[in-house]
Amino acid sequence: MDMIIAIIEGTPIYVWVILVVLILRGLKQFKARDVHQRALVIIPALFMILAIHRLVTLDYAAAAATGLALGALAGIGLVLAIRPQRRLKAAGENTVHIEGEWHTLVMVLTLFAALYVQNAGLAVNPELGSHPMFMATVNFFVGLATGFSVARSAAYIHKARTVLNAV
Repeated sequence: MDMIIAIIEGTPIYVWVILVVLILRGLKQFKARDVHQRALVIIPALFMILAIHRLVTLDYAAAAATGLALGALAGIGLVLAIRPQRRLKAAGENTVHIEGEWHTLVMVLTLFAALYVQNAGLAVNPELGSHPMFMATVNFFVGLATGFSVARSAAYIHKARTVLNAV
């Protein structure tokens, strides 16, 4: 328990600021809103950039790739099961109405938690960087958030094109 408290106390302030911003951003998504089609790709694009950056720059590419791929498949599966696009409606030219949702908050917190665990784990024990199971597990959750966000965005865009063309 003392180690967990030390890790939390040793976390830089900017990390907590990022967490607060992510929570506020995720809570904002609970409200229904009108969104331009272009906005549907912003968060997934950021997640994809992070995932690609991890694959290119980190020393544990095999474990990272495995975790990311399995997580992405799980994320895609969740989108197929939840079907978040089913309540999307046309709201105007190139604009759609999205019902309030919880997905964004869960996925950004999943991504934050995975990266926090990784960085805290490596700070305490740098040898974890060469432990394939640790890296595959962390990257599974990065992949889960990324796969879910990208698949949800694709589902939203496909549905948006359908409903906007029908108007």
